[in-house]
Amino acid sequence: MNDTTRRKTVLVTGANGYIGNAVTKAFSRAGWRTYGLIRKQEDALDLAENEIYPVIGSPTDLSFLDQTNDVVFDVIVSNTEDRSNPVTHFEKVRAMIGEVTRRSQSAGVRPLVMFTSGCKDYGKMSLKNGDPGLKPHTEDSPMNAPAPLVPRMNCGLWLLESSHAGFDATVLRPTIVYGHTSSHCGALFDLAANSSGVLKLIADPNAIMHSLHVDDCGDAYVALAEHPLRSEVAQQAFNLSNARYETAKEIGEALAESYGLPLEFVIPTDGVPMQTAHGLANFWQWVGSDKVRAVTGWSEHRSTFVDGIDEYRMAYEATIGRKS
Repeated sequence: MNDTTRRKTVLVTGANGYIGNAVTKAFSRAGWRTYGLIRKQEDALDLAENEIYPVIGSPTDLSFLDQTNDVVFDVIVSNTEDRSNPVTHFEKVRAMIGEVTRRSQSAGVRPLVMFTSGCKDYGKMSLKNGDPGLKPHTEDSPMNAPAPLVPRMNCGLWLLESSHAGFDATVLRPTIVYGHTSSHCGALFDLAANSSGVLKLIADPNAIMHSLHVDDCGDAYVALAEHPLRSEVAQQAFNLSNARYETAKEIGEALAESYGLPLEFVIPTDGVPMQTAHGLANFWQWVGSDKVRAVTGWSEHRSTFVDGIDEYRMAYEATIGRKS
């Protein structure tokens, strides 16, 4: 079987993570032979049920490659992080990319490395909805990531250098994602469910809360991996977001209606922790995704968070109920 007819193969690291799992399943649905790297055997069943080969291990220990039976990977998708030691972790990720690339290159394949960073690379906006001069972050916007995310941002920038021996690279910068288990957006449902009489959101009503359904996010990775002109995706960054952003007011009103609560906004006076529902509304970002749409024709299919809030709430509550 020659290279034009053989089935394309992808390795996705962090395949049990929120974005990584969606990306893995998107490649499998698209017909790719898909391998998902996970840390725990208990996560293998989910992958196997979706016709994905589970590989137990991590990017920090390359012995996991012994489980792949010398498979040649056309695409390598990196989705892992280690907030406790990010600098060392991303050094290990770079080493993993080098070894997997060497194996593919020895079989005559120049793989595409797809690295998941995020739109927080651009930093928080100073303007909000309705302010004069407001414009979206684009792939040409300056980098200004919060300190904990700088090692991840720098790894992405290293990949975007003009060329690398043996592989090409694409950096993906998704917005906050939602759907199914809801990830960070689950905090919004928890806030409303645990509110006593009034839904209080510590945020400016005009704060921008741009997001994307996680399945649409996964499909964007596949669209870029399958793009017929590698030169249009190699050494390029792509933002991934819904066509329109929503505001804290829109999201707060939708939550309040879904849970039958009155809504009250409290303007924040101090820093709000990011890993909270309030934190989601205090890292303002409008993120343009025109580039990926123009290059690949990709477009989102799922409803925005506000428009689909009842089905997203239903899925989140079903997930929580199953785990309890």
